[in-house]
Amino acid sequence: FDRKSQSFRDFVLTRISKVTIKDTPNDDESAQADTEWQRLIPLQLVPHPKNVEHPTAIEMDYGMDNKQLLIEVRAAMAGYLLRRWNVDCTELGTLKGPEYQLWLQNRFTLNNVQNLAIAPGYQAKGSGSGGGN
Repeated sequence: FDRKSQSFRDFVLTRISKVTIKDTPNDDESAQADTEWQRLIPLQLVPHPKNVEHPTAIEMDYGMDNKQLLIEVRAAMAGYLLRRWNVDCTELGTLKGPEYQLWLQNRFTLNNVQNLAIAPGYQAKGSGSGGGN
């Protein structure tokens, strides 16, 4: 929790050289109060519908069942996972490039998740077309 901004934040710990604990955290500053950290969301990942010539290979690479990989992730970590795995988060699977081998089939699960700016192609409903590169 960042008292300066009065919100839960992501910090790059390698950039912090010194920490001073001034007092005991308030209840609303604890990890239990961080709703993004406490909330688990299901992600339904499938081979990209346009970029993958051999979807069966992708299914095998990721150990998919019924042509999909279902994982649960903390809402606070969703953007990082989607970025790390280069998951196309556009509504219609429009990101082009060989790095996008996966597509998020249930992108509605990201509704009301904060900090998704790093999720490839994700645009909140009403903020654009959900288009790609």
